[in-house]
Amino acid sequence: MLWWFNWVVARRVGVAQTLTPQARLQKALTEWCGGSLNGEIPTKWEKFADVVVLPQTAFREEEWNCTQEMWEIVAEALKVTRVARMGEVHGEFRQSGIELLLGDDDWVVRREHGIDFGYNFTQCMWSSGNVTERGRIANANHEGEKILDLYAGIGYYTLPFLSEGTRGPNGERGIGRSATHVVACEWNPKAIKALKWSLEKNGVNERCTVLEGDNRKHHFEPEFDRVNLGLLPSSAEGLPIALRALKPEGGVLHVHGLAPGGNENQWAEKLAQSLEELGPFACHVEHVENVKWYAPHQRHIVVDIHALPVSN
Repeated sequence: MLWWFNWVVARRVGVAQTLTPQARLQKALTEWCGGSLNGEIPTKWEKFADVVVLPQTAFREEEWNCTQEMWEIVAEALKVTRVARMGEVHGEFRQSGIELLLGDDDWVVRREHGIDFGYNFTQCMWSSGNVTERGRIANANHEGEKILDLYAGIGYYTLPFLSEGTRGPNGERGIGRSATHVVACEWNPKAIKALKWSLEKNGVNERCTVLEGDNRKHHFEPEFDRVNLGLLPSSAEGLPIALRALKPEGGVLHVHGLAPGGNENQWAEKLAQSLEELGPFACHVEHVENVKWYAPHQRHIVVDIHALPVSN
């Protein structure tokens, strides 16, 4: 009968190993609660590195009596060492609002498209939904270009402009071609610290100038081939700055914004008209990139605008 006992044990172990993360969490918390859950448990969360970020509403009921022991159980069930909970983005620096529930350190490094992004996740924002846009930049050809990133943050787009796309398994060069130089503007001290760390980590710091402070107070020479305006909900305030920074022969603007779902192209055409009114270029929509849904009926888009001198 020993073979039967071993088969039963092996089968139970196999079942335990195939439990979904949510099932593991439910099982662990049910046992901790003495047989029945004290409230609702989340059905989804964000997991990266050794961190799980729970939804803002998770474990808010008083019945949970959240303790260090409970967060350790959550961490073990979800196979992480740090637990956090989402909060509201707030302040002029657009701090993430994430609350650290388990762990002593909020520094994390994400690797995406062959790029290491380091930042303090309770202080600085990160949007996983922008992964396709970061990839689009990293895998595009910016060879020989000088680029201005007006709202650099921790380097969401600055670093992809300086990269060469995702490398192959043996280190083969990616399909992208990096810019010659990027000027990155940022006013959040925490984001600046993270950006400088990542520039050094990725070996591209010598090809980037970080301008600290309000970009409206900087004077930019008309020497840029491309300007990125990656501020949400609107980067409208940066449009005049971007146009003045382009070379006299023109260039490309990447304008992020929120458009009504289904009317993205109309929104882009109105943007081009507004830019022409600001002058001195003729502006044409080259491409509209649908990045993600930002809110119900509102889509985060990026409009690629080709600005050319007005012909006489």
